[in-house]
Amino acid sequence: MNAKSIVALVLLAIVAFVGLNSMFIVDERKQAIVVQFGEPKRTVTEPGLHFKTPMVEQVILLEKRIMSLDVPPQEVLASDQRRILVDSFARYRISDPLKRYQAARDERGAASLLENAMESTVRQVLAQEPMAGIVSGQRAELMKRISDLTNERAKTFGLEVVDVRLKRVDLPPANSEAIFRRMETERQREAADKRASGQRDAVKIKAAADRQVAELIAEAERQSQTIRGEADGQAVKIFANAFGKDQDFFEFYRTMQAYRVALGKDDTRLVLSPDSEFFKLFMNEKN
Repeated sequence: MNAKSIVALVLLAIVAFVGLNSMFIVDERKQAIVVQFGEPKRTVTEPGLHFKTPMVEQVILLEKRIMSLDVPPQEVLASDQRRILVDSFARYRISDPLKRYQAARDERGAASLLENAMESTVRQVLAQEPMAGIVSGQRAELMKRISDLTNERAKTFGLEVVDVRLKRVDLPPANSEAIFRRMETERQREAADKRASGQRDAVKIKAAADRQVAELIAEAERQSQTIRGEADGQAVKIFANAFGKDQDFFEFYRTMQAYRVALGKDDTRLVLSPDSEFFKLFMNEKN
């Protein structure tokens, strides 16, 4: 191989190297910034084959698709001075590659800027609303306000916020435990009040029932005494009528009653003379 061939090969290699380093490809999912010694020269948003100055200009590729940012949960003070725990996320894209590059050299730095803007906006918007409004049906309106305000701030570093969502709005763990203990105490107090009220009602019902029983017993005794008195009166009347009609029969009946009372018990002993008036009905009148 002669000297000319060697020179030709070297020149060909140099041309190939220069040619390859002067071309770059941007696919449809990316956009690019061409910088020269760190200074941005132009932006490329159209996909395809593009050219740059070899060895002098460099190409920085940026994402063109929509990206997600998950903001860590943060405590926010509502307008009624109640603390709430807010968990949110945003969807965004790079709207101005040059501003994005000037604000942050990489995606992590840009995400950090957007996260700070998002946290500040969430605190600002929710601080104007009471807790009841935040956790109720106004959440859609609040998310729109947060999205619009965050988007305005994000434009300064070349980002466009597409959507903002509040994934979770809840009380901080310490507040939740305190509320649970307060609710538990209130339920226990209500249970104690109901138990005491039930005991009072039970005492009243029992007293009323005892009074009714006493009244019923007294009324029954009164009626029984009345009936007994009427019966005794009728018996006396019958006896009086019988006595008036047959004095001997009445005397016989009363004597039989006296025998039944006096001799009705097994251990009854009477020491009387045989001719006693008490045994006159046992005596044979013929004798």
